[in-house]
Amino acid sequence: MHKLITTLALLLALFAVASCQPKDTVNSDSGTVKTKIHRLKADEFYKISTETPGIFLDVRTQAEFNQAKLPNAVLMDIYKADFEQQIHTLPKDEAIYVYCTVGARSMQAARLLQKHGFEKIYNLEGGIMDWARYRYPITQ
Repeated sequence: MHKLITTLALLLALFAVASCQPKDTVNSDSGTVKTKIHRLKADEFYKISTETPGIFLDVRTQAEFNQAKLPNAVLMDIYKADFEQQIHTLPKDEAIYVYCTVGARSMQAARLLQKHGFEKIYNLEGGIMDWARYRYPITQ
């Protein structure tokens, strides 16, 4: 009996952990698509962004954006009510390099991009803080 309870508890724990993982397959306006959000540290993010042109999407607030940003970044504040409408102005066939301060809001934005059918999504884990630690270009 004890072994059965232990086994059930272990299976329940494994199920709980597995259900917390983001799904690669999502429903979009065009049906079910298989996409992946690439979660990259600053060194990988920098390397890939120099090899594959795309759009740097800053999802922070206007005040944060005014203080420091990645060169040529486009601001779309994830806290704004029309954020999901704004992302439809981005080309779905280009790489989208999403970042925020530490990576939480950008991951949320990356999931929304994924939901809306974007396929080349790169999230900067550690955000602009990690980027700055590597001394990669930042503008004001």
